[in-house]
Amino acid sequence: MKEKIVSTMWVSIALSFIISVSLMPVIIKICKRYKLFDPVNARKIHSGNIPRLGGVGVLIAFFASAAFYSLVWKGIPIGRILPLYVAGLLVFGFGLIDDLFDMPARLKFLVQLTASCIVVFSGFRFQQIFGFVLPLWVGIPLSVCWMIGIINAYNLIDGLDGLCGGLSFLTITTLGVIFYFIADPSASLCFFMSAAILGFLVYNWPPAKIFMGDNGSQYMGFMIAAVPLYYSTENFEYNKFLIMLVLVSIPMMDTIAAIWRRVRDHRPIMSPDCAHLHHKLLNIGYTRKQAMIMLLLIQLMLCIGVGLAMYLSRSRGAILLLVVYAFVAAFFSIIHFTNRAVIRQKKMRKNSAEELNDN
Repeated sequence: MKEKIVSTMWVSIALSFIISVSLMPVIIKICKRYKLFDPVNARKIHSGNIPRLGGVGVLIAFFASAAFYSLVWKGIPIGRILPLYVAGLLVFGFGLIDDLFDMPARLKFLVQLTASCIVVFSGFRFQQIFGFVLPLWVGIPLSVCWMIGIINAYNLIDGLDGLCGGLSFLTITTLGVIFYFIADPSASLCFFMSAAILGFLVYNWPPAKIFMGDNGSQYMGFMIAAVPLYYSTENFEYNKFLIMLVLVSIPMMDTIAAIWRRVRDHRPIMSPDCAHLHHKLLNIGYTRKQAMIMLLLIQLMLCIGVGLAMYLSRSRGAILLLVVYAFVAAFFSIIHFTNRAVIRQKKMRKNSAEELNDN
């Protein structure tokens, strides 16, 4: 029986990748025909007309493989995954509308809040932190804020070819491995999503032929935020909050920094700017590909750290996770101050050049 389940899962994973990688050329042609391109502006790094609906192919591949798996083996209770499907489609659908018609920020927030409440009030929430059981009045708002924050974090980090897809692939694959070894049925969902993302990355790897769009980045953020909220084994639950903080630390810290900048400068929180982590790396002197590879290597290190923490005792695992999280915080600080130094140097050179021209 177990061998049949595993073989069916691997077939479904392969199916997800094949569907995704096959759909991308079709979506590219459709986007070119109807001029559905990612807009070029001063904030965007890319140039030229790049199709922006890659998330559609990822979603179709994921749902098709999950449906196939469910038909062959009914191992995931429908009551468990139905809220994820309904809320996920809500996030994806309005993300797609945003890609096509540019929705107001307040409306996007309302949709994300609604989707998050559907998931959380269906039983998906943080129930404890380091063994301390969270009362409902703490666990519910914490989980809702978590979901909205992570959905937007992955949307904001989507600024370099291969970056958001690569981060999502590594994170969801890590969750899948964790769930697989603790015999959690959610593992299959994670692997199906990872395979679909991998098919997208074939065409999103630098130089990208297609972008995922807001529909894709928000849906990936939704899945990463929502799937781990379902109650699992006691060992995973003990450090789950810290595990998730580590796994999403790159987009999360980038979003926190963005919010701080905008509050400090008295600008709307949802207003765009050119000071995200990838912008800073480019300003320092890294190429787009170097910046992307660096961040993916750091994410890989985070995933390995989480994997090691799962095999340690609860307390030692927590210490390791805190050390890894501190490393990411230090990395962000170094990049921030290095970027500021580079900006100062560029201003000094510009001022010197203007003085020479005046003389």
